[in-house]
Amino acid sequence: MLKVHPFLSGSTSLGCFVLSVFLFVNGTAQDLPFVALPEQLTDSRYAEWITMPGIEGSEYGVYYFRKTIDVATVPEKLIIHVSADNRYRLYINGKLVSWGPAAGDLYHWNYETIDVSKFLKEGTNLIAAQVWNMGKYAGARQISCRTAFILQGNSSAETGMNTNWSWKVFRDKGYFPVLLTDDQVGGGYIAGATDSVIAALHPWGWNTERFDDSGWKPAQELGKGNHSGLNTWLGTPWLLTPRTIPPMEETWETPPDILYVDGKAVLIDTAEHIRFTIPKKTKTEILLDNRRLTMGFPHLTLSGGKNSLIRIQYQEALFDNAHKKGNRNEWKGKHMKGYYDVFLADGGKERTFLPLWLRTFRYVKITIITKQEPLDILDFRNCFTAYPFVPAGDFLSNDSSISRIWDISWHTARLCALETYMDCPYYEQLQYIGDTRIQALISLYLTADDRLVRNALSQFYQSFQPMGLTKSSHPQKQVQIIPPFSLHYIGMLHDYFMLRNDTSFVKGFLPGIRFILDWFISKIDSTGMLGPLPFWNHIDGGTKEFYAGSPPGITEGHSALMSLLLALSINDATNMFEYYHLDCCNAYYRNIAARLISSTILHCLEPGRGLIAETPEKKLFSQHTNALAILAGAFSPEESKTIASKIVQDTSLAQASLYFNFYVFQALKMAGAGSEVLHQLKKWDLFLKMGFTTFPEHGIDSRSDCHAWSAHPLYDLLNIVCGIEPLSPGFRTVKIEPRHGYLKTMEGSVVHPEGMITVRYKENEDKTVGCSVELPKNVTGIFVWKGKTYSLPSGESRLMLE
Repeated sequence: MLKVHPFLSGSTSLGCFVLSVFLFVNGTAQDLPFVALPEQLTDSRYAEWITMPGIEGSEYGVYYFRKTIDVATVPEKLIIHVSADNRYRLYINGKLVSWGPAAGDLYHWNYETIDVSKFLKEGTNLIAAQVWNMGKYAGARQISCRTAFILQGNSSAETGMNTNWSWKVFRDKGYFPVLLTDDQVGGGYIAGATDSVIAALHPWGWNTERFDDSGWKPAQELGKGNHSGLNTWLGTPWLLTPRTIPPMEETWETPPDILYVDGKAVLIDTAEHIRFTIPKKTKTEILLDNRRLTMGFPHLTLSGGKNSLIRIQYQEALFDNAHKKGNRNEWKGKHMKGYYDVFLADGGKERTFLPLWLRTFRYVKITIITKQEPLDILDFRNCFTAYPFVPAGDFLSNDSSISRIWDISWHTARLCALETYMDCPYYEQLQYIGDTRIQALISLYLTADDRLVRNALSQFYQSFQPMGLTKSSHPQKQVQIIPPFSLHYIGMLHDYFMLRNDTSFVKGFLPGIRFILDWFISKIDSTGMLGPLPFWNHIDGGTKEFYAGSPPGITEGHSALMSLLLALSINDATNMFEYYHLDCCNAYYRNIAARLISSTILHCLEPGRGLIAETPEKKLFSQHTNALAILAGAFSPEESKTIASKIVQDTSLAQASLYFNFYVFQALKMAGAGSEVLHQLKKWDLFLKMGFTTFPEHGIDSRSDCHAWSAHPLYDLLNIVCGIEPLSPGFRTVKIEPRHGYLKTMEGSVVHPEGMITVRYKENEDKTVGCSVELPKNVTGIFVWKGKTYSLPSGESRLMLE
């Protein structure tokens, strides 16, 4: 049996314990058995967190750690565990092995577990790591204690690899942070500083055996690794926990197109590489177009050109003189804004600049100023990086524009998923609950991989604050509270509860769900509606009538929208409580939901319009609130159908943005108007015509060209148009109710825990409809068509409908 040893706390009196760790093989996580050897629990040779001596540890810095080991015979497997604060890249014998750690917080600090046997050779081997701390210049997602690195072998046979004072360390004096303003970048920016590198001060070859490290210092020990769940008051502050997600995808992209060269650069080759020679004493600008938005680690390789200054600037789109982006394909007469990296060449051969963190871009401008020597640009290309989702779900139809919306939505979702989900890959890179609920549904419908969903649910739960709400986003070093997002968290957990048969996992979150509900219930006043609410109650930042994204009635109280959202969340919560036989308080909660609905109707319904206003003053009506009224079950089916028609047709209503259309579309479905969703998706056509390769935060002039919540057509087409949804918790049974609208043919596939669900639809010339449904083995369901219900056995069913 494989013997696996965790990072231990500083205590020497710990008993045996059991830990699951993860070995990543071909992008999948596999549980490894764990056995702790009693004699090793008092062994002083466990790994230490190490750092650079003489530093405070909270300041900006880039550091290198090295250790040589002798290997007599390369084993079939050699497992190590590794982590760092803030980030690391690990090399063995000059080859990149791993980078991380996956984002977390100090109470849940991830470490990677890797089989490094394929990187080893007989004889002397070099283990080397680049570790950096962005200090006060770090992005909002980066939580930190101090600069540190830890690596531990898996058994007593590998203790020589463990980090301690025998490792050598060096600080790179050539790295500096590039500070950025919102105006420079083109919008509100909190994703962290970029890099400025003086190549002459960089220790080139630091991760190779031939490098002379005789001048490096012994590392300073900080204390033993402290594992989450142990005596956490002992040892170091990082409570280590095994990474539960796979390594990120890394794929080399083809070089971008060259749009223009301004200067005396001589083009050498563009077939497979971007190659230029820039004469001495010359300024040159090169504008590149990647053809679509991407993210990853761009590599710039160059030779010569001592003291040449190279500035690499990245942006999603170019700006005109009015500071608007306009058509994303147009570049003439426009200028570049965006973050940038700076590299000061030392004249060496084949120097490659690689940023410490990923960059997001479609357009790149490289500005080069040479001094006394010419400079050769040998290559510029990007290593695409994202969570390794593999799509299995799909949607096809006779409408080609829908296919384009599908493809761009998927690309949007991919660029907003890394070690966590992200609201946007350029400006923030934060995992917000509002965005993540939609992203999770996309992942669960289109892929067989639910690890990032589970990771997000866990991290939001770990963010609970003492008053009873989650943080709006997590991991994040600041505490930002958006109360509606805590309610959306209940909806997100309920989504997972319905779509995956993962009962023990879901059950562990239910105490927190009560915590959220009770906080909101404490805010209900004598009117039966929610009174004034603290914090930032963001609902839809794309609706101009909502100040800073918050609907009326937040500060003064009696927001119909928030009252109805709470009622809807209570419905989802009590559904889960009942399933797990934790429903002792369900009558209490359901009575509150019923009172919220009846009070909101009493105070906010405008009889003449048949719509619910935002507040009892009845000055504003919105799509948002009336959609939530339908979803919360405030009206009869006939009333809901009438309101759904008004939501679509009454343009005087405050209009939902791309994001909140997710909830509007669900309301249309529930009210029997789901076929209207296809027409509503035409809003996304505008972005196709304007050259977008991802969907934006709000509209044409949005700050972010890529925002996760705008990718929900992927879910809409499968859940609403194809009508595929769970009928019972865990997706044990299935409901199929197609809403084909104007489509003549369509086919959709959804991932189910037991296999694939596929629906095919074709309208014949005589207006009859042929429909086939394929369900996985042992999965049954119902098919609903024009008010009639048909039983669906597992396997394939064929129906001829009128």
